[in-house]
Amino acid sequence: MKFHTFFILFFILTTVKVKGQGSGCPENIGFEMGTLQNWQCYIGSIDRLNGAITVAPSAPVPGRHTVLKYAPNQLDPYGKFPVTCPNGSIYSLKLGNDNTGGQAERVSYTFTVPNNSIYSIIYNYAVVFQNPDHAVWEQPKFTARVFDVASNQYVNCGSFEFVASSALPGFQQTTNSVFYKPWSPITINLFGLQGKTLRLEFTTNDCSRGGHFGYAYIDVNENCASPITGETYCAGNSFVKLSAPAGFKEYYWYTNDFSKVLGTSNVLTISPAPPDQTQYALRIVPFPGLGCEDTLHTTIHASPDILTLNVKPSVSGCQSGISLKNPSLTEGSSPNLTYSYFNDPDATDYVPDPTQITTSGTYYIKAVNAAGCSDIKPIEVKLENTPSIIVNDPGPVCQPNKADITQAKITAGSSTALTYTYWKDKDATVPLNTPQAIDSAGTYYIKGTNTIGCAAIVPIKIVIGIQPKLVVKNVVACLSVDLTNATLVAGSDANLTYSYWKDAAATIALPSPDKVTTSGTYYIKATNATGCPKVNPVSVQVYSLPVFTLNPAVKVVFPASADLTKAHTGSDSLVYTYWKNLAATEVLDNPAEVKKSGVYYVEATNKAGCTLVLPVLVTIDPPLPVKIVAPNVFTPNNDGTNDLFKISYEGALQLKYFKIYNRYGQQVYETKQLTDYWDGNFNGSKTPTGTYYWVLEGVDTYRKERVLRSGSITVIR
Repeated sequence: MKFHTFFILFFILTTVKVKGQGSGCPENIGFEMGTLQNWQCYIGSIDRLNGAITVAPSAPVPGRHTVLKYAPNQLDPYGKFPVTCPNGSIYSLKLGNDNTGGQAERVSYTFTVPNNSIYSIIYNYAVVFQNPDHAVWEQPKFTARVFDVASNQYVNCGSFEFVASSALPGFQQTTNSVFYKPWSPITINLFGLQGKTLRLEFTTNDCSRGGHFGYAYIDVNENCASPITGETYCAGNSFVKLSAPAGFKEYYWYTNDFSKVLGTSNVLTISPAPPDQTQYALRIVPFPGLGCEDTLHTTIHASPDILTLNVKPSVSGCQSGISLKNPSLTEGSSPNLTYSYFNDPDATDYVPDPTQITTSGTYYIKAVNAAGCSDIKPIEVKLENTPSIIVNDPGPVCQPNKADITQAKITAGSSTALTYTYWKDKDATVPLNTPQAIDSAGTYYIKGTNTIGCAAIVPIKIVIGIQPKLVVKNVVACLSVDLTNATLVAGSDANLTYSYWKDAAATIALPSPDKVTTSGTYYIKATNATGCPKVNPVSVQVYSLPVFTLNPAVKVVFPASADLTKAHTGSDSLVYTYWKNLAATEVLDNPAEVKKSGVYYVEATNKAGCTLVLPVLVTIDPPLPVKIVAPNVFTPNNDGTNDLFKISYEGALQLKYFKIYNRYGQQVYETKQLTDYWDGNFNGSKTPTGTYYWVLEGVDTYRKERVLRSGSITVIR
């Protein structure tokens, strides 16, 4: 949901007391007591379906009915105008808040109109909102009404409302799409309502959907006589300046019989001053829909009193501000004058805070004496720039050293020609006696004053710390060294921040302290929480890895085995070990007789203890199926040729027995070792020439299969 803002600020002009007339102002209608006494508060909500507002009487609810006291520089966050009455009002009421949820707030004041012939209510207002673009009856709005208690109906001319819309006349838009209308007046003509009991009502409400809020600041004050000022002049005055409330659409000044238009602005200057008791009339026309047209009357009063207003033509000061209320600015004026301060010569734009003028320009001081005579004169304010003091961080000072904040480098870049003093407090009331030798941590203050006396005060934070304990172990490693390893600084203070350098001054950074590949002396800098550093050297010895070659693949045929001790070549100074895994944690038990295919590892270690592990692939190929090779004749005649019956084989054969039979089935020879050969004899006697039969039984040890073979052999004598 979009975030939309809607809030209203409005004020009535201050009470004007006409000479010879009582004000009859209702008590605390302008919150002059700083409370809500005599006001009735309400809280309620707005109906989402039809926009109807329902409120019920309530005690003042903090945050929804809040009386605020004037303070300087309290500006509306969107329109940047003062949130308290700019005509000198002390108190105003904040109605509502910036919470959402379809809330509504109201305040009302009931009073009886005096029996004066002239009685009007005039108030200023300002409106600020962000348009949520809902239906009209769903929008945030501000409503002002006058209710006739006796007739039980609202006075039409005194009632109006603002409904949030981007098309409202006289509104301005901020950079963040907020619309606002700065201070403007409204008049409620109560002529003909003398003696009637009326009720002022002011209501604000959020949007009915509950997602956008509205609130108001209110400062009401009914004018008990004509709001026109300046109608009294004193002896010696050559003219009269009549002033009406500013901000209406049209003004028409008339003679008392309306026969002549004298002026069409809110200020009318009459010169020479007219006779005592001369009467004038003023018709004011508001902007459409914002109040009613009204006709005000005023009577000129000539006083024998003398008003003398002396205002210095100009005053100089510092940009930090001066006060227009300084008595020296009006020295020589008549005594017992009441002063007010304006941005314009027509006294329509009050200075929000005349005690704190921070912008050069022309201002106006208006004086009024007890008789009601007034005069206004300009004063030019010339403000010099406040010195600029730049404080360069001195960094931590580590005991037993002391901090010196008088060094030129501390304020380098500041305004030129400044005189510096040093203080313990921000108001520069407690001097710092030894700014060049500070031994206690804390915040101190430097005050710089230029040649015309303008000064600025800035803080400087001094950190006094203890040098950390840094323990560094020298390191020897192979190939590269990791200086960031915590074991190298074991025994140092906890919570240190480390950095790594090539030089003892810690000015040349070590690019990759976690991968140092060159032997030498490097430096570790440790900094504690107070910023105190300590730099220690670290000796680094980096050794090369062993150099050796390894046959990457060894292949044999079962039942032969691989001999890894003969698979590598290299320096005789290397020590070799053999492993089942790359991490060299599983020992290979018999590296000279490896009988199983797989990847094994040979580790070489040099005299520096550096190791290199290389893999070797061992392949044990399977043998061919068992094949028996036997001759079919032999001649055991001791001639040295073919005298023995020899059986040979291929494959992996484990013999169970080898037997020879004669043709009668009689066994004449048996062996369990094929390396034993038959010499043709049986029981020590030569067997006769003839055909014999052999039978061989064994196991193919690779395939785990029974081997059964047979054949015949002919013996020739």
